[in-house]
Amino acid sequence: MTTEAPRPPKIDNGTLTPGYLGDIGSEEFIEGMEFADLDLTEVDSSLATFLDSSLIRVNFGEAEAPVNLTGTRFSGTTIADSRADTWTMPRGNLLHSEISGTRIGAGVVHDSVWEKVVINNCRISYLNLRGAKLADVEFRDCVIDEIDLDRAKVSRVSFPGSTVGVFQCEGATLGNVDIRGLQPHKISGVHSLRGATIDETQLMLFAELFARELGISVE
Repeated sequence: MTTEAPRPPKIDNGTLTPGYLGDIGSEEFIEGMEFADLDLTEVDSSLATFLDSSLIRVNFGEAEAPVNLTGTRFSGTTIADSRADTWTMPRGNLLHSEISGTRIGAGVVHDSVWEKVVINNCRISYLNLRGAKLADVEFRDCVIDEIDLDRAKVSRVSFPGSTVGVFQCEGATLGNVDIRGLQPHKISGVHSLRGATIDETQLMLFAELFARELGISVE
């Protein structure tokens, strides 16, 4: 059976209007705007919508004072060359969007919905996607220390050119999830890997991890 690849997002920003800090707020509807070189520390953008927009070289806040993106929806939007010590976006939506060249410390994005998303050339320390729904998501050329997909529903997701240190998927539902090439030093939830694709080299490399997770003694 051939693993089905993620379907690419459709993004057409066209001509954008310059956006300013004052345009961003809770429950705001933002369409066709470009935000550049902004510091969003402690900004409340909860339940806002960013449609067909872009955010470039944006600071999403310090670790103790991040922008509040709870329930925020990004659609047809690009985020590039930005920084987020803590990216706080639980129960949010990321649709037909791309994040590139961005450094994320802790991504608090549990219970969110990601559809047709590309994460490109990003450095992520910890990505909490617990209980999230992911469909057609590609992590391309990323370095991820730990990704947490516990109880997530994941379909058509791949990691080309990426590295992942810890891969958690306890209680996850996977379908067409391509993790070929990844060499995590820890996998949590081996019994939930049904629906994932690995290569023959990984099968040998993961043998000890699989045995340990399943409580099998190898002597």
